[in-house]
Amino acid sequence: MKTRGLDLTLPAHSLASGPALGSEPVRGFLPGDFLLSRAHGRKHDVIRWGQGLRLQADDRHYAGYTHAALVVSPGGDLVEAIGEGVRASSLKKYVIDKEVYQVVRIEASAEARERVVEFAEYALHAKSPYDGLAIACTTFWAFTGSRLMFFMDGSFTCSGLVAAALERMGARFGMNAARVTPAQLAVFFEAPPPPEEAPLVSRRQSGRPRRRS
Repeated sequence: MKTRGLDLTLPAHSLASGPALGSEPVRGFLPGDFLLSRAHGRKHDVIRWGQGLRLQADDRHYAGYTHAALVVSPGGDLVEAIGEGVRASSLKKYVIDKEVYQVVRIEASAEARERVVEFAEYALHAKSPYDGLAIACTTFWAFTGSRLMFFMDGSFTCSGLVAAALERMGARFGMNAARVTPAQLAVFFEAPPPPEEAPLVSRRQSGRPRRRS
């Protein structure tokens, strides 16, 4: 399949919305599914800005997705790459914090899901660091469009971790997994765009927490 100029091979999938405007129990997810969300902080502001520069005009609404995480259990356990490195988390935290998120459900065999879990456990137990060098290259790409990419072996960005896991389920992105951004995952898997974010003053007045990673 050719999408946005890239030759893609994607596993069959469907979409499951999270509690964008309310609360919803965590259920029905399987290892290999993944989450897209809108995280906050300076790093994510840079990611949002860079994605917005390079996405096609019709796709720029996806720039609001600035984080991705991998589902590793039916209970909604996650493995995600954040500023401190690869860490364990849970979908329940997103529900409790009333975060906007979207889960992409992947159709795959039990064996493929086992490969994803093994990969995630390896990255977690190895305490793989966050790949800040790849983020710097992504920023350079946003400015220049250059395909030049540097990354550290054994390190991951949030979406790079998810893309590398999806490759173990047969996905091919037409680029190194380290270069895949959260917004590109949303484009490739045709996720709905994130809703418009309330102004910062309104969020502070409402007391809604801002997720940072």
